[in-house]
Parts: sequence; structure tokens; C-alpha cells
Amino acid sequence: MTDKSADNINKNIDQEGVRKELDELVQSKLQQLDEKLDAQAFEEEFREKAQELEKEKEAHYQRKGKRRSEASGSDSEHRRVYAAASAAARKLASYRPVGEGFLHRTWRLGKQLKAKRREMQGKDWYTEERRQAEYAACVDDCWGPVVDGWDGLWNTAWNFVCRLGEDLWDLILIVADAVIAAVYYLGSFFYYIWDRLWDVRYWIEQRKHNIFAAFAVLVVVIAASVVLIQSSTAYEYSYHGKLLGTARSVDDVYRTIDVLGDKLSKATGANVSLDVERDMTFNKVVGFNLDVDTDEDILNTITYMKDLQVEAYVICVDDEETVTLESESVAKELLSEIQNEYAAASTGAVIDEVSYDQKVEIRPSYCLLGDIWNRSDAKKVLQGNKEGTDEPLITIRSTETATYTEAVAYDVQYIDNASLYEGETEIKSQGSEGTDLIVATVERVNGQEVSRTVVSTTRITEPVAEVQYRGTKPIPATQGTGAFQYPLASYTISSYFGMRWGTLHTGVDLAAPMGSKIYASDGGTVTFAGWKGSYGYLVIISHGGLFETYYAHCSKILVSVGENVYQGQNIALVGSTGYSTGPHCHFEVRYNGTPNNPLNYL
Repeated sequence: MTDKSADNINKNIDQEGVRKELDELVQSKLQQLDEKLDAQAFEEEFREKAQELEKEKEAHYQRKGKRRSEASGSDSEHRRVYAAASAAARKLASYRPVGEGFLHRTWRLGKQLKAKRREMQGKDWYTEERRQAEYAACVDDCWGPVVDGWDGLWNTAWNFVCRLGEDLWDLILIVADAVIAAVYYLGSFFYYIWDRLWDVRYWIEQRKHNIFAAFAVLVVVIAASVVLIQSSTAYEYSYHGKLLGTARSVDDVYRTIDVLGDKLSKATGANVSLDVERDMTFNKVVGFNLDVDTDEDILNTITYMKDLQVEAYVICVDDEETVTLESESVAKELLSEIQNEYAAASTGAVIDEVSYDQKVEIRPSYCLLGDIWNRSDAKKVLQGNKEGTDEPLITIRSTETATYTEAVAYDVQYIDNASLYEGETEIKSQGSEGTDLIVATVERVNGQEVSRTVVSTTRITEPVAEVQYRGTKPIPATQGTGAFQYPLASYTISSYFGMRWGTLHTGVDLAAPMGSKIYASDGGTVTFAGWKGSYGYLVIISHGGLFETYYAHCSKILVSVGENVYQGQNIALVGSTGYSTGPHCHFEVRYNGTPNNPLNYL
């Protein structure tokens, strides 16, 4: 046998022996760990055994006179076995009791993974499989007990759910047994009743003729008795001792009186009710062929009885009875309504006091039905005739505090202006009214104001005087001078004299702001002032010598027909009336009725 063959045999024996011995050692130590839970003693024992194995391996390799790496051939199998043994040894050596906390285990896992990574760094013989085995050993060492604890908890919960399901199933079976038993006994009971009913049916079937005859005789006897009693019994009803009629039963009278209020309200306009126990008496009578009133007869008899007494309420003025109403609430509502009408405060006023000039009371009273007043008639009597022919029976006096504003007139100041003609004025600055806040005490009698006393006056805003220019220039002659001037002080020519849109435009359009003053182009007499078709508001002035001027589309005319005007007099204001597309003055100059170009004369 060659040296190579011998080495292979020794290598195989060495590997198999070491693997088997390590597996047996791991299994033995794990069993001892589960039984004793003595990690420290197990660790010492394992280390001694591991050291003995290492010494034996070193001695074996020395006897062969070779290095460990050469003796193992490719060395991969030996490294795998060695890595597994080392991982198992570290797992057992680093055992910790189960009571260690989760956070502490996680922290220890991080330290072990970091240390293991540093240990394997730069060592090529740590294959990927071996690295994963090392990391898995660290995870199992730190988190193994926690995972086992969760497994135990899950198993316990599952066992509880299974046991609960079994108990529920047993409960369902018990309930089902009880229901089946109840149905059985209930069915037996109904079957027993059904059987008895059939016995009764057979018994009746055998004697049906006799039973039917006896039942018919009993019905006939009862019906005849009832008819006889009802036909021979009645009740006389009386009102305060006065006999009114005969009713078949007391209930007929009671029922009729219950609806009597609606009947009386419709007939008299009052809400009336009767006290049956107090007002009505009944007397039972027996006999044949009695004249009995129907419900309608009873209703009509009581409704139209002249001396029907009812409880009502009367309004007394200075201890004198005035009007009678059906209830106290209606009387109070009527007085409140009259008060509210008379003492209705104006806007911004507060009612301080409302009182009667007379002594007004509401008293209970008994009266005939016909003496009850209709509410609208009672109101007219208390308020009196509005035309003044009848004085009101009650006088309502009210005092209110009114708060209101009052305008304060402004003054007008004049400034002489030589550019304006005498009698003409022109506003320089617009005036404005002031405002006073007035607090006054107002006294009213039946709604009419009889006195007003001003308590306080507070100036809210001061009035602003208006400033006007007053003309001092002598008024020129109101006859034409033959020299025409533009009718506007400021303007823009927007359309000229001539053909426009296929027709003759008979004047010149002078555009200006709305409300600008229009002046007479020359002195003369107003011959037209008013609305004229497409011209809108128009002023025509005759200047003599067959000359006329037109001022159209005005917003306001300030002169009238027949008035003599002078050159430069304000006769109208610029507008956009008639056929117009904007504010302007359409100005024409006509000679003998024929329009000419105004620009030839201005």
C-alpha cells in the first residue's frame, strides 16, 4: 500500500471519527442541558472535552509528520465539520437562562453578530455556507428561547380555542336536545287537544239537531226580551226642571250634548258648552208606543231653546257691564288686541306705560245663550264707531319714548359775480343738511298723539352752507343781435352739418358731459319748449329777421314758450333724449325755415 493510500484511509478515519464523536457529544450535552439547566458546569465539561479532542488531533497530525492543511486533502470537508463543531460549542458555551429580556437578547445578538463578522473578516476558508451557519448560530443563541416562548403561547391559545369549540359544540347539542324534547312534548299536547276536539265534534254531530233547536230558542228569547225592554223603556230629560222631551236612553242625550258646542258655535258665533250633571235631569218611564225623540230632535230642542243658560264672562267698564263673551280667555285676548292697536309704537319708539282711563274688569256671569256677543261686534262697541258717531267705551292711554333723527337746514351764502347776468345763480359748492338725534316722550290716547315733549337733542352732523355765485351783469336786450355764439362753454364737435348715412344732418352735434349748461346763442323769444320726436326735449328760439335756433336732446328745459331770453341765458341742460347715442347738444341755425350750416354763423 502506498503512502497516498494510507493517508486517504487515515483521513477518512479521522473525519468519520471526529464527526461521530462530535455529534454524540453535542446530543449528550444538549440532553444534559435540558435536564439540569446548569450552563456553567456544562460549559466547563465541554471545554475540557474539546481540549482533549484538539490534543488528540494535534498528536495524530504530528505522528503523520504533515501539516493539518495537507493532511486534510482539499480541506473543505474538514473545515465544514470543524465549523459545525465550533458553532455548537459556542452555542452551548454562550447559553443564557430563559429569563433574559427581549431587549437584552437583541442587544447581545448585535454584539455577537458584530464580533462574528470581525472574526471572519479576511479569512478565506469561511465559505458562504459556513458564514450563514455562524450567523444562524448567533440568532438561535439569542432569540431561540423567545421564539420557543411564542410557540408555547401559540400552542396554548390554539388548545384553548379548540377546547372552547368543543365546549360550544357540546352546548349546541344540549340545546338541540332540549328543543327536540320541547317540540315532542308540545306536539303530544296538541295531539291530545286535537283528539279531544274530534271527540267533541263526534258528540255534537250526533246531537246537532237538538243543539241547534235549543240555541235558536235561546236567541229568540233573548232578542225578544231586549226588544221588549228597549221599546217599553225611555227617559224624560229636563233642563232646570223644564221638560224638554223623551229620549230612548240617557246616553243619547249625553252624546248629543257633547257635540252641542259645535252646533251652538255655528248658530251664535260663540264657543258654548253645557254642564250635563248640573243643568240636566232624567226620569225613567216605562210604557208602550212611547214618543221618543231622535238625536237630531234632541239637538234642535236644546240648541234653539230660548232660555238656555250658559256660563260666560262680561267686560265691565267703571262697574258697568258692556259686552258678554263666551270665556275669560276670549275676553282677555280682545282687550289685549285693542291695547296693541292703540299703543302700537312707531319705529324707534319704546312703550313705557299703557293704562286705561276707566276701571276695566272681567267678571264671570250666567246668561242666556242669545246674550253672548260676537267677538267682532264686541270690539266695535268697545272701540266706538270709527267714523266718530259713537264714543269708545274704553280709553287707552300710552306713553312711549321715541328716538328719531331730524334734518337741520343749511344756509345759502352768495358771492357776487360780474360774469353772470342779474337774477342768475351758479352753485360754487353744494350745501348739505345736518342731523340731530331727538329723544322725546310721546303721549297717545287711543292711538292718537296728544303731546310730545323733547327730552334731549344731540347734534350728530353739522349743516354745511351752500355757496352760490349771484350775477351782477346787466341783462342784455332780449332781441336778436344777428351775431350767434356757441351754446356751450366747453364742447367737442362730434358730427358736422351735411349728408350723413344717406340723409341730411341739419345741424352740428356738440358733445359735452351730461347736465352741462346750454346757453341761448342769441337773444329772442322761445317758440317751442318740450318733447319733439327724434329731437327728444327741444328748445326753439326765434331771433327775428327769419332766424331761428334749435337746441335738441336736452335732459331738462329751463324756459317756457313765450319767454324772452337774452344772449347767453341758461335755457336747458345737456342730455341724450330722443334719437341719440350719447350726451350732446344738437344745434341748428335756420333761416326762413331752411337749415344752414351753423359754423357759418358762429
